[in-house]
Amino acid sequence: MSHFVHNTLSGLKKLLDNNYRMKTISHEGEVGIVSCSFNAPIQATEIEMFERENNIKLPEDYKAFLTLHNGARIYESIDDDGVNIGGGLEIFSLDEIKEHQEIEYLSEHGIPIAHLLNDCYLILDTEKLKSGYPNYLSIMEFTELSSLNLNFEIFLDRYIISQGEAFWSWPIYTAENYYRTR
Repeated sequence: MSHFVHNTLSGLKKLLDNNYRMKTISHEGEVGIVSCSFNAPIQATEIEMFERENNIKLPEDYKAFLTLHNGARIYESIDDDGVNIGGGLEIFSLDEIKEHQEIEYLSEHGIPIAHLLNDCYLILDTEKLKSGYPNYLSIMEFTELSSLNLNFEIFLDRYIISQGEAFWSWPIYTAENYYRTR
């Protein structure tokens, strides 16, 4: 299987200005400014050491991301004064993953690899990884864990295409209930 993480990130970077910012359009036509930042890559030997320490084989698409960037912040909101006001997707470095593994309610479900929006975490489901199941990515929203039925690179691609919107919740909003939820 070839991985398209590199292409997805390259496409995003082409849209960023010299300050790593861009305009986005959000739900109902709201326009905003976001910033993106990318950590330096990590060596394959460091990934292998992490896998040995945690007795887990990380998925290849996620390792492809780490060899490009050992962590990133994608679509963090910027206010009118240019101040970063949060939000977006924070993909953890391997060191940050180790810190988040110390949080019991996260680590009991797998390996927390990212924080997004408010109080949501992306979790690598270790049981699915060990069994070779390709849809290994879960999301923990507050305390509720649910499968996204995706792998890392498809999640990242869709997150970037949707400009940071919670695309995974779109199917639950219909013409019958959308207007009642606003």
